[in-house]
Amino acid sequence: MSQAEVTEASGCAVCLVPAKNFCSACKLVKYCSTEHQRQHWKQHKKQCRPFRIAKDDILGRYLMATRDIQADATIFMEEPLVVGPKWYLSEQELEIPVMPCVGCFTPCHMSARRCPRCHWPACSPRCLGLKDPNIHGLECKILSLGPGPAKKEDCLSNYYRTDALLVLKCLMLQKQNPKKWQDLLNMQSHEEERKGTELQEDAEERIVSYLNSNFLLKSTKFLNEYDSAILRRICGIIETNYMCVSLPTGIELSGLFYTACMMEHSCQPNCYFSFDRRNGFRISVIAGRTIRKDEHLKIMYSNILWNTHMRNEHLAITKHFHCKCERCGDPTELGTYFSALRCVGATEEPCGGIQLPKDPLNSKTDWICDKCAIIINGEEVRYLLTQMTEEVETLLAQKPSIKQVENLMAKLGAFLHSHHYHMFSLKHTLIQLYGKEPGFTINQLSNALLEKKLDMCNELSDICRKLDPNTIRLSIYVSIILYEMHTVLVEKSKRLFAMESNTLDEVKALQEQALQHLSLATQLLKKEMDNIAGSKLNDCIVKAIEELFDIHLIF
Repeated sequence: MSQAEVTEASGCAVCLVPAKNFCSACKLVKYCSTEHQRQHWKQHKKQCRPFRIAKDDILGRYLMATRDIQADATIFMEEPLVVGPKWYLSEQELEIPVMPCVGCFTPCHMSARRCPRCHWPACSPRCLGLKDPNIHGLECKILSLGPGPAKKEDCLSNYYRTDALLVLKCLMLQKQNPKKWQDLLNMQSHEEERKGTELQEDAEERIVSYLNSNFLLKSTKFLNEYDSAILRRICGIIETNYMCVSLPTGIELSGLFYTACMMEHSCQPNCYFSFDRRNGFRISVIAGRTIRKDEHLKIMYSNILWNTHMRNEHLAITKHFHCKCERCGDPTELGTYFSALRCVGATEEPCGGIQLPKDPLNSKTDWICDKCAIIINGEEVRYLLTQMTEEVETLLAQKPSIKQVENLMAKLGAFLHSHHYHMFSLKHTLIQLYGKEPGFTINQLSNALLEKKLDMCNELSDICRKLDPNTIRLSIYVSIILYEMHTVLVEKSKRLFAMESNTLDEVKALQEQALQHLSLATQLLKKEMDNIAGSKLNDCIVKAIEELFDIHLIF
């Protein structure tokens, strides 16, 4: 009995006689006796999961809890169908002659060491993954048929197309693992929706034509199922279902997981996931909060710090659907005003109102003021935000100074709500600059600037709490805020201690509050230890805790 086929049957899973006792773990199968449950365990244990696969016309296949699941519980683990190089490469990434080793995914230069058989970049000719049939062994036979790159240095990136390598890995499943190949073909590809889109045209040029002309037309006898239509279908399957796998080296991979990819999207997810690099990138799906029976298992496929329009535009292009969750349907985005504009009014004096989208699920909707009759066309809002996005991204990409960030905040603040996502991004940068920039180190900040930094931290923390109350997606952002709050509290405790009128109890209270913030940050970062940012931040926080204990002992 497969997980997909399991239903709440009335009969014992062994003898089919009427039974009342469900398996306590998954609540999916029944047994007439303890003996039959023990007898069936070897067969049932792989499907004994606290959820079932369900289906409807709108969502397609999705996962539904069959019992209550406690927060932080591992719901299921799953081996990947395939893991390979990153699927979407930015223009900048396409120009850099660095790629993951074909044998172990270690970053390596395209013009350095190679696999001795196919001559694709590798960390070493002796890399163990080069001969491993589960990693590079099979695809190596196909890649060895290629002509190799032209001798010019700038031709390397054009020949060693790592995103095409991911498609080839999928295609090789029919030889390597026929069961996985069938599972792959059963995944959604949205072939009809992709026709005529930029994504399809790009895939046709960058993937299909490239693989055909360089490798596959020379090796059709090696594959049972192969033509351009299959390649297009695989591209659609990857686009619709791939999951990002971040490595400590900074390399990002893409993985396909048959069951995990059925989890539906929500901008208010109740699950998160991690990958075990030591066990073939096995995924663990974990409950981010208590999940009640019959709730759907949800993760987020977009960026939680984008506004509703950006999230849905991204989902429409990459996943071919629009999200209609509570946040997306709320003009205020759960009371954060993350997209809100300031109304400039019709006269010289602004009315002080807030402009919000009339229908947040409609990208072309008008924006209306909550105080006056001013209405702004949706196209005008999009144009305004596009210009602002360019300004913000350009500034933050160049390691700005405090003055530069403050100036841009003042400029944009005339048009944007103080909680707008652009303001959030600038403030999150600013709280890290206060205390680090020369002339503004933590002991050089005035009392007023210390309070300003603390107020800003509290403001950002409140927004994060509303957007992500269980800190499923914002662990690193919240941990940075907690760390910066701790720096203010410790500095305030030092200044208070230096005053003749101080009381030791007040000093210790500030330090204990700082320690609580750091301790919470270490808890939040447990799920982020597999990526560079999370690991480095955790090291910084552990060091801060040690320093705080040293200070605490002095008092």
